[in-house]
Amino acid sequence: MTTTLQRSVDERLPVSDPTRSHVLPKHYYTERTIFEQEKRAILYRSWHYVGHVSQLANPGDYITARVVDQNVFLIRCDDGGLRGFFNVCQHRGHQLLLQDNGNVQRIVCPYHAWCYEKNGRLLTARACDRIAEFNREDFGLEPITVDEFCGFLFCNLDTQAGSLNDQAGDLADDLRRLVPGLDAMVPQRKLGMFDGGVKCGWKVAVDNYLECYHCRHAHKALADILDMDAYRTDTYGLWSRQYTSRIKHENAAYPVREDAPVQYAAFWYLWPTTMITLNPGELQIDIAAMMPVDIDRMSFVGHHYGLPGEPLDEARIDYMCGLLSDEDKALCESVQQGLQSRGYRQGRFIAASDGTGEWEQAVHHFHRLVLEALEPNQHKL
Repeated sequence: MTTTLQRSVDERLPVSDPTRSHVLPKHYYTERTIFEQEKRAILYRSWHYVGHVSQLANPGDYITARVVDQNVFLIRCDDGGLRGFFNVCQHRGHQLLLQDNGNVQRIVCPYHAWCYEKNGRLLTARACDRIAEFNREDFGLEPITVDEFCGFLFCNLDTQAGSLNDQAGDLADDLRRLVPGLDAMVPQRKLGMFDGGVKCGWKVAVDNYLECYHCRHAHKALADILDMDAYRTDTYGLWSRQYTSRIKHENAAYPVREDAPVQYAAFWYLWPTTMITLNPGELQIDIAAMMPVDIDRMSFVGHHYGLPGEPLDEARIDYMCGLLSDEDKALCESVQQGLQSRGYRQGRFIAASDGTGEWEQAVHHFHRLVLEALEPNQHKL
């Protein structure tokens, strides 16, 4: 049961009109009770990016992932289906699969060698025949939900979760419209940004990703390649998109060929943790989960995608995963520190109701989604 959060008498929660709305009060970022509620109401019940279907091409192929503090894995079964499970042995709780990815005929616990089939059923437990009334059916792996979305693999810890394709099918249409060859793309390299994590809460990182209000001042090279005067932000049910239709080929970030296939930029957000970026230049996208590690620490886990046989744009990666990510990391970590200050209470959104400009309407949309998840009877979008 969701409980009503205690509030200070002077706080104001985001209202439906972003031009008249305050941001979330600071204790939504700093109080552990709220973070624990977010885990139960949001993070354990929502879809998170894990990888790509090409990584699970053969029976026994698996990839492991982490949803906050929960280890999970996805695996291709012998019947061709995809399954997902908590990555924990049912005997004494040891982690089962220790590598990021691999291929197994059987899932064998490194501790006491309990052995599971790919479908999660316990196959053998050494000496279990000596134990009275031991039923292997009682010790199968705990399942999670898996969905394929535009070739990407997502997981949800909630076994009653509705399909991601049903919840965000319009996002799939939008991605295919703006990303030529999307369905042919494959992961070519792990995302290299923010290696080692960021010392901020997950909502601080999402807030930062969802607006370019800070770009002209804090990302001067990015604002040189992207035309901020052509920028707009649109929000939908569980996702939003930032987009600019004009770019500069010679700029301070990285060079873009005049005949390059992508002459615009788009940045998608899928509730609650997924970011998808399409930058000007060669046909290449980045996708990652902005995953909390703790109340004041998070990580970016994802991949650079491109067409098979096509090299990645190294100059773009160097900028995005170098200077730009360093700037964003410093911004987010400073915000997390500032949220602890007794001198800060609550700000206002700078937003446009019609979607124009590089303003904060997508951050407002995100804050409203947070409130709706934490108090569903009081904050309907």
